[in-house]
Amino acid sequence: MRSRPLPVMLLLALMASPTFAHATRTVDEVVAEVRRATEPYRDIGRARADGFVQISGTEARHGYHFINLNSPVLTATGMATGQLELARPPMLLYVERDSVWRLVGVEYALPSAPVPNPLPGASWHWHEASCHYRDYQELPARRGPDCPPRHPQSGEPFVLWHPAFAVAHVWAWHENPDGVFAEENRALAAYGGSPPRPHGHRAPRSEPELAYSQFTHRFAGGVLLLLAAVIAWESRHRRPRPWSWVSSVLWILFGLYLIPTSDPESWPAGPGRFVDIFTDSLVLQHKALAMVPIAFGVVGILRSAGVIERVRRTVLVPVLAVLAGVSLFVHFHDGHFHLDAIYVQHAAMGATAVGAGVMLFLARHTPRGEALMRWAWPGFLALLGLILLVYVEM
Repeated sequence: MRSRPLPVMLLLALMASPTFAHATRTVDEVVAEVRRATEPYRDIGRARADGFVQISGTEARHGYHFINLNSPVLTATGMATGQLELARPPMLLYVERDSVWRLVGVEYALPSAPVPNPLPGASWHWHEASCHYRDYQELPARRGPDCPPRHPQSGEPFVLWHPAFAVAHVWAWHENPDGVFAEENRALAAYGGSPPRPHGHRAPRSEPELAYSQFTHRFAGGVLLLLAAVIAWESRHRRPRPWSWVSSVLWILFGLYLIPTSDPESWPAGPGRFVDIFTDSLVLQHKALAMVPIAFGVVGILRSAGVIERVRRTVLVPVLAVLAGVSLFVHFHDGHFHLDAIYVQHAAMGATAVGAGVMLFLARHTPRGEALMRWAWPGFLALLGLILLVYVEM
């Protein structure tokens, strides 16, 4: 999968909480709580290890923003409960000088200013809907498809879009002349801000891009492990509809999820047009791979309903598995081959998929082919899921 954007759903999840889990506290209590929670993150290495990734350049009177991809507010549970824990801020603010990083505060984000206000005396400030680019520059836009594919000044590619939201700061680790909850911190003016990157100078992939790629790979691994378990359960004995369609429906949903999320900067979620898919080989490959699980699901439903014969299904599925596996051997993030850890991981995925397809072919010509397919097909899927689950983006 392409190692580009931080998923928009993570940014949307930041805004899913209308209030904090704690009752309103005094200013001193809030600062003390934030300090207790973030004391370990005065070491930026610890923050990175716990899932915080840089999401902005140096912003004047703010510093660098780091977002926590493991924050409860970014999880399905956090979204469902509508609670943002004061002790677990989703964003940290750092300043840097001579390669020394210093934690200065935290930031909370909500879809609107909460009532009652959980931060006594704090003003929640509105952040407009924005497009973000690889060099951390922003442009306002009402929708993701309205964002220019590249920043008009720097030429850097689009990374993510987020809707408007309310934010509040807690300057728990650096004195602020305007107060602990002020929008900006004048005391940080000496750290300046990042100047625009010169046009034509290409930035390396940003931390949100790398984190998103790793997230999507690992999520796919979890889905494949689930599918392996369901297929093993289905294969124990024949089941009536709709129970015989469980894995097929999961395959289809998996493919439909992959189409927009594998390349959110492309159609249908990002600024790219549908025809642009065919001009970018990597995007085209991702969209084609997303069609494979959809095909698996459709074939499974048609076969269960008796519309197609089993032998036809047995030919199509291994052919698709082999083709998908072979494509991963020519899956290059930078447009050309070079042997590195990322390529080795994709090659391992490709070899597993090819092995699964070959096994399905061989099963057709063995006396115990049904028994072989019963354990080997979910076994190969589980192996592929494990490889994806431990995928590391470099």
